[in-house]
Amino acid sequence: MKPLKISLILTLTLAVFMACDKVQNPLPLKETAVGSNFITKTNASKAHFKKVLLEDYTGHQCGNCPAAAIVADNLGNQYKDTIIVLAVHAGFFSRTNATYPTSYTTTAGNDWDGSSGFGVSAVGNPNGMVNRKVYPSFTLIQKETAWPASVAVAKNDPFIVRVELTTNYDTSAKALNVKTKLKFAATYANDVKLNLVVMQDSLVGDQKDYSVNPDHVYDYKFMHMLRGDINGSWGVTAKLAPIAVNDSAVVENNNFSVNSLFTPQIPFNDKKLYVVAIVYDAITREVLQVEKVKIR
Repeated sequence: MKPLKISLILTLTLAVFMACDKVQNPLPLKETAVGSNFITKTNASKAHFKKVLLEDYTGHQCGNCPAAAIVADNLGNQYKDTIIVLAVHAGFFSRTNATYPTSYTTTAGNDWDGSSGFGVSAVGNPNGMVNRKVYPSFTLIQKETAWPASVAVAKNDPFIVRVELTTNYDTSAKALNVKTKLKFAATYANDVKLNLVVMQDSLVGDQKDYSVNPDHVYDYKFMHMLRGDINGSWGVTAKLAPIAVNDSAVVENNNFSVNSLFTPQIPFNDKKLYVVAIVYDAITREVLQVEKVKIR
């Protein structure tokens, strides 16, 4: 009878440990999108070098913001694949009224701009950040006139982590699967987080623009616009410190509804959507790497 008793104790102990694992991982796993019209995209051929994130905080009632958008576009044209621009509509100038009825704000953008975020719009618009980092001779929040020089400095930051994005988009169900692979090229002392957001190009709407008369532009083309988040405003922890060279991590986010990004005021256009991966220091919030993939 003793062997039976020992076996029973081991079985009960194993059951307790298995139950503890479930408690420690309470989030349900999302199922992979199912369909027959998948489009697969990846940035694998461009994931081996450092990228810079330029965030342009803006609003459709900010008459000086189109000029800042031109600066951001020019930097994008100058540096091409080494810079990713993200236009964040948030703050006072992003409010709506009868003249400017469509809201382009997002939960993530509002959280980034809020009191627990960076407070960019509180300083005024247009303003922005480069890699969410303070570089020598620069401040964290910068006018567009500082962006070219700040980006030129940021381009020389070390390449710490390779971020490979693969998107699998079902054009029938409008459901998106994203797989993110991280591989570290250097040691790192802090936890690292991954934030996945969606960006849209060529969205046409109302914009105040002081460079033209009248200053209400009805068919303004918004570029690089933040449209929403996939894994929360601040993302998830992708790798715990300490991090060694060649350490890796894989994060999967499945069955995200692309339809959820659109409203009756914003026409559906998945051909202009990108997934942007922001990998950053969990303590300082400095962006270590940023990548993007067009979903179709």
